[in-house]
Amino acid sequence: YRVELPGYPILGDGKGDNQNHAIPFMRGTFSQCIDANQGAYFEQMLLLPCALAEFRSHKRGDGLSKRIVGFPEHITSNFGSIGDFAASAEVAFGTILQRTYAVLGARMHYGHPDMMNKVFMMQQGGVSKATKTVNLSEDIFAGMDFTLRGEGRKIWHKEYFHLAKGRDLGFNTVLGFFSKLSSGTGEQVLTRQTYRLCQSLHLPEALSFWYAHGGYYFNQFFVSLSMPLLVFLWLLALLSDCEETFRDIQHCDYGRKEAAEVMAIMLSTMFSWMMLLFLVATSLPLFAQIWMEENLKTALKRMAVNLVTMSPLMFIFQGKVIGSYVTNEFRYGGATYVATGRGLPTERRPFIGEAEEKGLKLKKVGGLYLDYAAIAYYDGLMLLLGTLVVIAAGGISKAGPNAGMTGYMMVSLVLTIISWLYAPFVFNPYQFVSRHFMRDLRALAAFFLEDSGRHWVDWYDRTQLKPSLGFQTINDTLFVGAAFFLAAWYGSLNLKIEAMASIYTELGSTGRKLLYVYSLLPPIFGSLIYCCVVVLLESLMGCSSMFRRQYDAMIESRRVKREKRRGDEDASACGSEAGASGEEVVLVDRADHPVTPRAPTRMRTRQFWEKCFAINLGIPLPVSALIVASLDVAEAVWGLTHFYRLEWYNGLMAGLILKWAMLLLILFLMESILRNRIVRRVGMLGLPLQLWTHSHKILRDILASSIIFWALAPFVAFNSLNDFLCPGCSLHMLLIYRDPGHLQCKEVLLTALPTNKPDDEACSVNESIIEAKTEATAETKEGSTMQGLQRGSV
Repeated sequence: YRVELPGYPILGDGKGDNQNHAIPFMRGTFSQCIDANQGAYFEQMLLLPCALAEFRSHKRGDGLSKRIVGFPEHITSNFGSIGDFAASAEVAFGTILQRTYAVLGARMHYGHPDMMNKVFMMQQGGVSKATKTVNLSEDIFAGMDFTLRGEGRKIWHKEYFHLAKGRDLGFNTVLGFFSKLSSGTGEQVLTRQTYRLCQSLHLPEALSFWYAHGGYYFNQFFVSLSMPLLVFLWLLALLSDCEETFRDIQHCDYGRKEAAEVMAIMLSTMFSWMMLLFLVATSLPLFAQIWMEENLKTALKRMAVNLVTMSPLMFIFQGKVIGSYVTNEFRYGGATYVATGRGLPTERRPFIGEAEEKGLKLKKVGGLYLDYAAIAYYDGLMLLLGTLVVIAAGGISKAGPNAGMTGYMMVSLVLTIISWLYAPFVFNPYQFVSRHFMRDLRALAAFFLEDSGRHWVDWYDRTQLKPSLGFQTINDTLFVGAAFFLAAWYGSLNLKIEAMASIYTELGSTGRKLLYVYSLLPPIFGSLIYCCVVVLLESLMGCSSMFRRQYDAMIESRRVKREKRRGDEDASACGSEAGASGEEVVLVDRADHPVTPRAPTRMRTRQFWEKCFAINLGIPLPVSALIVASLDVAEAVWGLTHFYRLEWYNGLMAGLILKWAMLLLILFLMESILRNRIVRRVGMLGLPLQLWTHSHKILRDILASSIIFWALAPFVAFNSLNDFLCPGCSLHMLLIYRDPGHLQCKEVLLTALPTNKPDDEACSVNESIIEAKTEATAETKEGSTMQGLQRGSV
């Protein structure tokens, strides 16, 4: 057949297009779209007549053939901890959950062993929806459209027939797959199919449909948000409590309970030993399925092995990733297909990039910190800081006899913080090898220090300051939470300022106003003045690194526009399709970016000053970050010194939190402004704002990466001790692969093979008998099973 195309052929992400395009070439009555990573068994193929008989009808038009029959998948990639976690989740999802959803009327087509009646699929436009971005989860729309057409259509689930399936094995690939599902769900809930289904289904079926699809992903977001909200409420109650001095002025009765004691009682009602039951209940579907398929002993053993190999860390971090992607899809859009590759997880992912063999030079940017900084690390550090402030404010020590009630809450907090900060490193192969740790240290220093922070600026501008056309990000859902946060802390601090004003009666009306201003003013003025002065001096001397980057970017954009005009129509069409979703903000970029050498500048002023005074790139960005942070801290503390004089430490901490929150909100607004292309065209006028924003953000990344990186050092020392005491038995490898490794050969004898060379050459070859000796060590090269033999004496 020849199919006439209406225009540019690539409309979707590829998979849906290929499936719908293949329907006219099918000969049979029923269709089954099998993935490339699926396989079949001969004994299962003998059951095909039974599977096809599910569509058998008693008479013409009785509706029994209007069916999608779903089948489970046999997951074959259940080796290693991560592979077993993913396989276990898939086993429970593809069997007992699908069986339940089919009974409740909530099952839709998203299993590729599913068989469909081709005639009814053609009536609804194909087996998939193939619109780019909107239909990223393309296969579920077959079941949604099928259900919407009614007339006796049914989606069944049978478990006597299955196909083999290979799933992801590595930490990054598993989370990449869930990021695709989460982004696709964010787009799916906005489609007309979801809207019409929720209108047409009865309430039990609608609730089942929501729980089985979009509700699961939003539930992950709310669960991840619950711990920061609890810490926020805990802090607000503690710091709003009465101070130790001048209690009568604060209207505090001496017989009242302390806020720490009240919060301990309240938290004990939510966190108790039942938390352990909650952890087990999340794995109950898998436990029940394995018990039915095999026996109770196997089910208990598998559950115990998953818990020992730290499955809670994996699933807590996975929930955080799911919640982040599904909410970012509402905020920014731009869902794209993620090619995970599904290879063997034998390669080590660096911390932040790959450094040159010598010196502080990077040759490739990309690592675990950059992969998940915006998703989990920033929030994990904020949660850690909030927990430390709770402890410092007496959240446990002042709870009295109820202090023990906060134990389960602290266990949940510690587990969440460890998972959000260190789960990617725990499941990273060869993470704690000492030589890799030293390479990561050099790469970390080069990432922030080389060429005045050039690598960090490129990464930050590429992922978080990608240009957009308007100020859409200012109208963000984050503002609702920020407004509530600021209002709560303002109310708490305002009560303490009023009490303080009643103490210092000699201040007068002017003094009272200044007291309010100093306490509530955001700490931004000193740092803004510094940035304006620095930009002015650097621009006059021709050594501004930011101006140079802006100038080079302008030259590069002009070159790209000239090349684009010279392109033919096909290239322009391809560029328009590729750039259709390029206007969105990309918060996560897991691709490695090779470092390109810095091109010589065309700015004549900089060349002149560099020759005369050896000025290179002005004040380094990390130095400016330290100065800006020092000015912010000094300005914030100076405005709250009156709380320190009265020893009102709760008010002091509440004021610092309020000023920090206002600073974060202003930074968020600055980022929204800098993303706009109009602002980027103002030239030097926007450089002070850019330097101010970059200085704060690079300091955040320096602190966050340093805290995470140096916390790994004790585990590196422990791993080195493990290799010294027990070569070939690595506890880290036992955790990741559930195999401690193996000993290498201690001695190997290599002899030269006979050749057809002349006699004197052959004699010299036969004399070169190589005796290679290797020490028994458990460390193997990444991607191989045995380390290469070391050269010995000849």
